[in-house]
Amino acid sequence: VSRKELDESGLPADRLWQPITGRWFSAVFGLCLLYAVLRYHIAGDVEWGHFALFILNKAVALAAVFLIAASYLIGPVIRWLNRDPRRLVVIKFCGLMGFSLAAIHAFMAVLLMRPAYFGKFFLADGRMNSTGELAMTLGVLGLWAVSLPAIATLPMMPKAIGGVRWKRNQRMGYLCLVLVLGHLVVMGWKGWISPETWPWGLPPISLWASIGCVVPLMAKIRRSRPQDSPEA
Repeated sequence: VSRKELDESGLPADRLWQPITGRWFSAVFGLCLLYAVLRYHIAGDVEWGHFALFILNKAVALAAVFLIAASYLIGPVIRWLNRDPRRLVVIKFCGLMGFSLAAIHAFMAVLLMRPAYFGKFFLADGRMNSTGELAMTLGVLGLWAVSLPAIATLPMMPKAIGGVRWKRNQRMGYLCLVLVLGHLVVMGWKGWISPETWPWGLPPISLWASIGCVVPLMAKIRRSRPQDSPEA
């Protein structure tokens, strides 16, 4: 994010939709959508009539994970490179846009959650089996967890809840990533270990999303480790 881009945009420094954030969103969501179309329509056997909800839902879910993950990965990089506070709008944008896409994904999933789409999650009598119920529970809890840092970004919240609680709420995004990772593992692990079934060798979107969860979690663990003190 260059200073020139921020200075010449003519927009308030704290406005989420800046030219740079618009390009960031277009790139992330565009790539996720292209991958979903390539894997499931072109390489796979999903009919094009299912693009508007079934395939779009997959792209929305993947973009949500990538944006939430980015909000926790790019912060240390931006602060390390340059402390210009206007650059932090990118972090806020990724987090809030990731939350909004996660909410959209949840609504889409409710519409799709039926045996005709996800037979492996249902019993013969039409009720969800234990795998389906566990996957949905983890997904709902993940959405709850990411809603806390999203709410904390409201302008009045830092003063209302205090700095310590505000930072604690922001860290709930890591819990979201753990819960979403569990959601993805329960839903898709069998497909991950069967690469011979991948169309054109393209991994399932759930596998890419799980990697998106793991990377910021590993980065957090790495940053949390005490640094070895230099020998005297």
